[in-house]
Amino acid sequence: MTSKTSSMPERVRAPLGPQPARAVRHLLALFFGLFVLSAGTAWAGGGELTAADFNLPPQDAQGWSVLTPSVDSRLIYVDSTNGSDGNGQVYSPSSPQIGPDPTRPVGQVQAFRTLSAAIQQVRNGQPDWMLLRAGRVWQESLPIRRGRSPAERSVITSWGDGARPELRTGTGRGISGNYPENLAIIGLRFWAHTRDPEGPFFTSYDGSDGFSFISTPPGQSGKVRNVLIEDCFFRSYESNGINGALPREPVERIVIRRSIISRNFKSAGEGHSQGLYHTGRGQTTAVPVLMLQENLFDHNGWRIQSTSNNGKEDGQATIFNHNTYFSSTRNILFQRNLFLRASSIGNKWTAYHDDGSLSENIVIEDNLYAEGEIGISIGGNEDEPFRFDRIGIRNNVFTDIGRTRPTNRSLSWSVEAKDWHTGEITGNLFIHQRAAMSNVYGLAVVAIGQAGTILVENNVFGNMRGGSDGIVRLLNGNNVENVLFHNNVVQSPTATPLVALQPGGYVFSGNNLYHSTSDEERMFRVNGDRVGLPEWIAASGDTGATVAPIGFPAPERDLETYVAHVGLGSGFEDFLTAVYGQSRSSWNPALTAGVINDWLRAGFGMPQTGGDVIFADGFQP
Repeated sequence: MTSKTSSMPERVRAPLGPQPARAVRHLLALFFGLFVLSAGTAWAGGGELTAADFNLPPQDAQGWSVLTPSVDSRLIYVDSTNGSDGNGQVYSPSSPQIGPDPTRPVGQVQAFRTLSAAIQQVRNGQPDWMLLRAGRVWQESLPIRRGRSPAERSVITSWGDGARPELRTGTGRGISGNYPENLAIIGLRFWAHTRDPEGPFFTSYDGSDGFSFISTPPGQSGKVRNVLIEDCFFRSYESNGINGALPREPVERIVIRRSIISRNFKSAGEGHSQGLYHTGRGQTTAVPVLMLQENLFDHNGWRIQSTSNNGKEDGQATIFNHNTYFSSTRNILFQRNLFLRASSIGNKWTAYHDDGSLSENIVIEDNLYAEGEIGISIGGNEDEPFRFDRIGIRNNVFTDIGRTRPTNRSLSWSVEAKDWHTGEITGNLFIHQRAAMSNVYGLAVVAIGQAGTILVENNVFGNMRGGSDGIVRLLNGNNVENVLFHNNVVQSPTATPLVALQPGGYVFSGNNLYHSTSDEERMFRVNGDRVGLPEWIAASGDTGATVAPIGFPAPERDLETYVAHVGLGSGFEDFLTAVYGQSRSSWNPALTAGVINDWLRAGFGMPQTGGDVIFADGFQP
């Protein structure tokens, strides 16, 4: 052990130390054995869930889906300005007006004017396309049809040059259909324009969901599966939902990627407001369910800061509203998304022990979380044991959680892991808790019910002010089977306790590094008491612990300095303006979570993960 030295390892990821080698090797073998074995039995694809498991279309060099009509596809064009429902024509891919790319017809096409008329020409169960003229506006919800197969989808997209076609749906839904199957919706903007006080068309807060997909019970023809939503923008709806709970069929292979879901809120009535809600309660499906990839979820669940105790008036933030809320679900992948400014939680996950409705096989990797109150909460609502299994939270970045206090609580939690069976929390960066808060942590492992085998490894907690109860909280040790805390860095510029421990099933190994401005005898907290390094080691077995100043390469890095680094402004509002400008026609990989995260990681001595390696104009992070 070392106390108050000035040396700093060259890398945050230090090698495994010799102490206690046999126990650590046993625990690591136990962890990885459980994770791989259980993944192979519950996930039909075997191994770990990846994007390749979601039946996606081919992609071009910039990562956008490449869709090709079938020989027998119908092509129906719609133009709200120059189209005519009386003279609109139906084309085939071989029509001379079309050419090699249906989104860029080589000749003049006769378009329909309204979506309601155009959809009558789209056949159910066939690979037909409905194409909306870029830059045009409709005051209709989007009707949909079901496609033939994952390789021959029903496609709704844009044609021509210009901004995303805009559907101003007022109090109605953005997408009107409930049962999509083999469907791709690409490059559209949905706006509940009459309930958006920031726009010129506001009349009232009356509204609906952007979309609400609901699988039908077995034996009916309404299973929700093989749906792709890409490059779309949903703004100012009440919520969005995907329901595959019993007694309905489970949903399968739903993908939302490179889209924006923003500023959902409710102001009255029953229910709550989420950016996206999904439930699979009661299901035991062994196929991929849902993937969120490279999206922006921002400012969902609220319009204004709370002025009352969870009141909804005028769209106030409440503790029940989140960017995403997933209940009793499995086989989920969140990859390289931006989760910003949630009403309360960036990603909320629940599960229920009474009917066996677990949440399992969930991978959350390389996402960026900023503001809101809580980054990820996996374990809320109940205190029953082992409700979450095979959970992977890795290589994510959390910054300035709680800064703007949407619900007016003095709260900043980055990750809550409660009553897990197996899982990993590895390679994450927790930084910049800079506001004065009373209830603060980067990570809490909680086992009010019971926790099993969890690996907490190679995480960095930097520039965290913390509260009085520890930046890292390892609680309820008597209800913990095996949680390994290995090669982590915990640093605070204040005198906060670094780790709060209730001993039991927690094991420490490797070279954990610690530093704060606290007195030496008050660096840690064990069973509620402040202690120094010798007492900490005696209680925890953390014999490789080092307490010393930690020389991060560039600890000032944050989202404000990043947007300046790429020449797009100087503050958080400029960062928001930049990421809201993302679309297929104006895509800057420098504004994707993978690239931003790599730049932030480098500032804190962490290796890059190589998220989005397609760089615009020679940009390098």
